[in-house]
Amino acid sequence: MTRGDVIVGVGGGMVTDVAGYAAASWHRGIAVVHVSTTLVGMVDAAIGGKTGVNIPEGKNLVGAFWQPSGVVCDTSTLATLPERERRCGYGEMAKYHFLTGDDLLAMDLPSRIARCVRIKADIVSQDEREGGLRAVLNYGHTLGHALEIATHFSLAHGEAVAVGLKFAALVAHSMGRIDASRVAYHDDVIVKEYGLSVAMPTGLAVSELVDLMKRDKKSSGGLTFMLDGPRGIEMVRDVPEEIVLDCLKRMELR
Repeated sequence: MTRGDVIVGVGGGMVTDVAGYAAASWHRGIAVVHVSTTLVGMVDAAIGGKTGVNIPEGKNLVGAFWQPSGVVCDTSTLATLPERERRCGYGEMAKYHFLTGDDLLAMDLPSRIARCVRIKADIVSQDEREGGLRAVLNYGHTLGHALEIATHFSLAHGEAVAVGLKFAALVAHSMGRIDASRVAYHDDVIVKEYGLSVAMPTGLAVSELVDLMKRDKKSSGGLTFMLDGPRGIEMVRDVPEEIVLDCLKRMELR
């Protein structure tokens, strides 16, 4: 392949991430086009230019920022997806309900997908390399990524993010950042609208989850979360470990 060639990634988020990383690395960067065939790919993975691969130490720790030359989202492919793949997309889509004041619940699925794409594109255009604002797109992902690793990826990404979103709401509530009605809204979106589970997987060690969350790529040593609050979703560093442990316990009791 020469610098004049194009890599085309056709598939879900893993495919477009690997294709993008390969394109960013080969000849120090050749063109890539993503043809996203899954819901999680359409609303998140194929958009924004973040490419990455997983290593034992964590998710997406090796990668590059490399914008695609184009992204094709043909929503007719969604009819071919197994139900679990749709749930993965719903978990990622759910976070967008908390990033703006938009009433996504009032939209049909194609309009909702288009709005999610626009929200992400607007955020990425302001902060391509995640220097600040773009980190809000990781809402629910701190615990979500830890759960994926701790379960050896038997818990799919969107399923893990759904649990992470509810957990982040509990942490924000414990810190006095949001009230009980806002926590209930998380349940309305995650559980009632998308039919996702917010139950913690059984058999996991709390100490392992805390350690994995401390190694999250947003962390600077302590526990760092994207949390809801009076100014919307924002990064909060040095969240007290006792609050995290208490919220993990409350999640296990659900």
